[in-house]
Amino acid sequence: SASAAESALNMTYANFIWTTLAFLQGCNSLAPGPPSGVLLNSTGETSLALTWAPPTTGGSPVNYTLTINDSSSSHVVIPDNGSPVYDYAFTGLTSNTPYSVSVMASNDGGNGNQTVVNNCTWAYPPGSITVDILQGSDIDPSLNVTWTAVARVSLYLVFELGSVLQITPQRFLCLSSVCTEIINLHNSSSSGRSFTICVASYNIAGQSGAGKCTTKSALVPGPPSGVLLNSTGETSLALTWAPPTIGGSPVNYTLTINDSSSHVVIPDNGSPVYNYAFTGLTSNTPYSVSVMASNNGGNGNQIVANNCTWAYPPGSVTADILQGSDIALSLNVTWTAVARVSHYLVFDLGYVLEIEPQKFLCLSSVCTEIINLQTSYSSGRSFTICVASYNIAGQNGAGNCTTKSGPGSAPGHGLAFLMPLLVVLLLVIAIIVICLIMIKHIITRKVKDSKNSAGELESMNLLRGNGRSYGTDR
Repeated sequence: SASAAESALNMTYANFIWTTLAFLQGCNSLAPGPPSGVLLNSTGETSLALTWAPPTTGGSPVNYTLTINDSSSSHVVIPDNGSPVYDYAFTGLTSNTPYSVSVMASNDGGNGNQTVVNNCTWAYPPGSITVDILQGSDIDPSLNVTWTAVARVSLYLVFELGSVLQITPQRFLCLSSVCTEIINLHNSSSSGRSFTICVASYNIAGQSGAGKCTTKSALVPGPPSGVLLNSTGETSLALTWAPPTIGGSPVNYTLTINDSSSHVVIPDNGSPVYNYAFTGLTSNTPYSVSVMASNNGGNGNQIVANNCTWAYPPGSVTADILQGSDIALSLNVTWTAVARVSHYLVFDLGYVLEIEPQKFLCLSSVCTEIINLQTSYSSGRSFTICVASYNIAGQNGAGNCTTKSGPGSAPGHGLAFLMPLLVVLLLVIAIIVICLIMIKHIITRKVKDSKNSAGELESMNLLRGNGRSYGTDR
């Protein structure tokens, strides 16, 4: 019948269509080539990251099969979605362990060749890390870095997070349970800011993972340099200092006198030299002053300087001129003693008398000393004699002075009054000598002239005698 014939025709057409599709599909099912750009990266202590791209040869992939360490029990199948790059993270792995991962593309034509990559998970970082700043006696401070070792790890990387101290990463071998290394720092590297030091473990593949870090406050300053404590008066001392030459940058300087609970804080302003005056002190008293630099990292080592305030000068000074029987004049210097002072310095202010400063011991309430002077030293001018007190440190302060008329400034004192007479006498002698020389010259000239006249007369007489003889002969 017509319906049966139509049904048979439809069946034949359907079989043709399915047969054709099956044929075409079989012709297009060429197996893919190996995936390209395959990389296995360490991303943590228990993870690895696989990345790859589709094959560049063979048929179009349908799926990608990932296998780790040739495990046949568990595969990861990633469908191809037309992406240019694929990635997959393997997690839950063992730290510091090597792994092998294969990736293979497949389609209805079969499996392509697999690509195998290898890598190792990171080792765990140290369990703890501490950093201590060591202020050495040399020009370089140091960092003492300590950390807890990790099982199956013998190499570690110590590095700075950031570049505050500008230290380069350093690799260290440690086979003990606690590791300690000292890293020297140059002063030019310290900035006074906080810094972060990290320690990372190397895995068996020689890769360092993420480190464990600790942040430390700023490198503390070194001790101030050029510290001097000078006596400037009976109740004052002057302290001078310069910034540290090592360690971190200072923020403040703390000054303490005689270990007092009260301190003076001087901010650092970038000056090359600082000074401070301690006033209201006790005369002739020793003092100890410390100066210490600090910043937000802590306090540096302090420097201690010692000195003593001056003793007060004598209450009064007199100087009397004594005319001795010999060629020397004398000064009788008298002064009032000072409490707690036993030694005094007597000196000539301006060096008019050219006497050297002299130190005297005096244990009484009134002190008297006689100073001999050579007359050749006296100039007839006024002079000033001073007496200064020595403090218990053997330093003399400002003296108390008296001005006196000089030897020879009045008659009867020394031989200075004879000087005008001596000058006049010398002038008279000079005039007499000149006159004698002139008289001698005149007499000599007269004698010479007389001799010349006598010679001329004798010559004339001879001429006359010759004339008379000539006439007689004729």
